[in-house]
Amino acid sequence: MAGQDDGGGGTSRSSGGIDLAAYVFLALMVLIGSTTALSAKLAVRELPLPLVPVFRFGVAGLCLLPFARRGGALWRMIREDRWRVLASALFCVGLNQLFFLTGARLAPTTHVGLIYATNPLFVLLIACGMGQERMRLDRLVGVVTSVLGVLIIGLGNLRGGASAEASRGLLGDLLLVGAVTTWGAYMAVSRPLIRKHGALPALAGTFLVGALLDLPFTLLAMDWDGSIAPLGLGAIGSASATAWLGLAHLTLIVTVFALGFQNLAMTRLDASEVATFGNAAPILTVVWGYLFLGEAITPFLVLGGALTLGGILWTIRPRRHRAPAPTVAPTLSQPSAPRPVEFPRPTPVACVD
Repeated sequence: MAGQDDGGGGTSRSSGGIDLAAYVFLALMVLIGSTTALSAKLAVRELPLPLVPVFRFGVAGLCLLPFARRGGALWRMIREDRWRVLASALFCVGLNQLFFLTGARLAPTTHVGLIYATNPLFVLLIACGMGQERMRLDRLVGVVTSVLGVLIIGLGNLRGGASAEASRGLLGDLLLVGAVTTWGAYMAVSRPLIRKHGALPALAGTFLVGALLDLPFTLLAMDWDGSIAPLGLGAIGSASATAWLGLAHLTLIVTVFALGFQNLAMTRLDASEVATFGNAAPILTVVWGYLFLGEAITPFLVLGGALTLGGILWTIRPRRHRAPAPTVAPTLSQPSAPRPVEFPRPTPVACVD
């Protein structure tokens, strides 16, 4: 059943119905989003890392601009909530991409997917820190379980000793934890923008402002004479078609459509429902890494991944509310007939003759 307009640029479910469109958005979000780590891995192997976020989010923002400008929604959002847009762009593009792209270059793709599965937990912790939710004991158990799973994945990098490859993998895992933290902050900050101004204006504003914030740092980091290959023009010219296809997929498919479907789903469903469905993406990410990059699936990865996903599902599972004890309505007693008023009998007085 189609949702109804909620007055804030989104829709809400009709009472008693199932919003099929919302679940189609979620399915597409999971399917496309599961290829994020794979396409990023292919892009940052050969292309200059500082160039990737500016290109990715700048081009994606321009693609969304015609839809976000309708009715002046984009400019109204920037005018009314400029500081929230700035914070959203900083967390989504500036900080998150620094952690994510560097971590994706160092860590296996399978690790990227499973560590990113902790995102709902960081959203929960940030929401509790902002006073939006209250931490309960059952949720704390889920948080600890998922953190334990991430630690096991990281320890799996050290099973072969302190080799250079193991150290790079562990550093990549730590950077990915930073990426998940900043992404959780982005979701918490951007949710009011999505509810108030709509999914596409919030997405386009975040992308364009974030790309503009990153542009000066990218220009400073780039080595324009080509003497430093990883950051110079030489790396751009020598990049293979696979790297460019990875960047194109990351920009036009993942960034535009996967995040667009995520925002559209968040206008129709609760955030916990979106997060629950999003947890299917890491499983597919592990499959893509195994099939296309030949990455090994180790016992550490299986155990850590099971704990991570299990803790998340436990944390965001729907709670069973106890039904209140039925209260017995007071019965109205029939009014009793009024008692007759009894007057005291007069005391007989003896007559004196």
